[in-house]
Amino acid sequence: MNFRNIYKAGLGLMVGCAALLSFQSCENKDVDGVPVISNVRLLDPVKADSSLSGALPGSKIVIQGQNLGSVLKVYFNDFDATFNSALGSNNNIIVTIPAEAPTKAVNPTVSNKIRVVTNGGEATYDFSLTSPTPRLDGLYSEFVKPGGTIIITGDYFYNIKNVKLGTANLEVLSKTEKEIRAKMPTIAAIDYLTIEGEFGTVKTKFKMNDTTVHMINFDSPATTWGSEVCYGGAAILPATDAGAISGKYSRIKQTSLPKTGYEDKWVFSTCYFDFKLPAGNAEARQFKFEHNIAEAWKAGKYDITINAGGTDYNYAFQPWNSTLYSATGYMTNGWKTAVIELADFKSASGATIPDVSKITDLKVSFNTPDVTIASFNGSVDNLRIVAK
Repeated sequence: MNFRNIYKAGLGLMVGCAALLSFQSCENKDVDGVPVISNVRLLDPVKADSSLSGALPGSKIVIQGQNLGSVLKVYFNDFDATFNSALGSNNNIIVTIPAEAPTKAVNPTVSNKIRVVTNGGEATYDFSLTSPTPRLDGLYSEFVKPGGTIIITGDYFYNIKNVKLGTANLEVLSKTEKEIRAKMPTIAAIDYLTIEGEFGTVKTKFKMNDTTVHMINFDSPATTWGSEVCYGGAAILPATDAGAISGKYSRIKQTSLPKTGYEDKWVFSTCYFDFKLPAGNAEARQFKFEHNIAEAWKAGKYDITINAGGTDYNYAFQPWNSTLYSATGYMTNGWKTAVIELADFKSASGATIPDVSKITDLKVSFNTPDVTIASFNGSVDNLRIVAK
């Protein structure tokens, strides 16, 4: 090798080393330089190009900027947030705003800022935490025995102060962001349930344990001659039965249920009866009832038929028929409230009920048209139509 080639090789090596050193130096500068926050957006990819100046506690966000790779701490109003640094980069930090982070509504002295601490220093960003109003989606069961557990589902159950039945404060057994469990008093009152939180109050639109709103509850007459039902041999158990939730109820508890389209002992109906339901279309109403499925239910259905103005409107209740319960079957943890949109009841032509006040009959029949069922243990009570 001549001198020129040796010189070229040495020069190339020097240039390569210099380039490598320069790259490493720049990379270290990027990672350890003073951090900068330029934008905050939602993690949701559908809203990825949004720019935020505030969000609810519990929201997942992306903090964007420069020199964020060596992040040590992220604070919201000086409240320490947990995060996974492995999910971030030099330009992004993915973090969930802590549900407990204080808002200005709670503490007027908060800074309304995000603060990021890295190896290279600190950066702040103006960002306000808004106060979410609690949202109540429903109760596991709208009927609960004295001393039983009320299960309330919803969202934004932050810093809940009181859960009340009427004016009585209930003992709160547990609470999370999406569920509250409270104890029913030893005397189960009929009243509205109210949740009072730091960020607002929410109240049920219905009264718990309300037996006055019903079509069939097996305690009050549903015929002009005073009987609970018009026809059908479905078993009606007394209010003193250990399985009762609010008075008498109907139960099918049987083994080797035959494959059949009709069994009188699985049917109850009102025939023609004026339920005195207020006028209005189906879209603004719901059909509800309590049910207790004590064994895994994997086949069969409750065919529910409502007659309005001489037309039958039908709905098949078979909650087991979903991917969620396909393997295990459907069971309830004691009594549970079923909520069906009244608009889901359809006539043979696919129409919905045009006027609820024209409803004059309710028929329920358990049906096993396709298979023989080895065992079934299901109870129902308090069938009703209510406003949403």
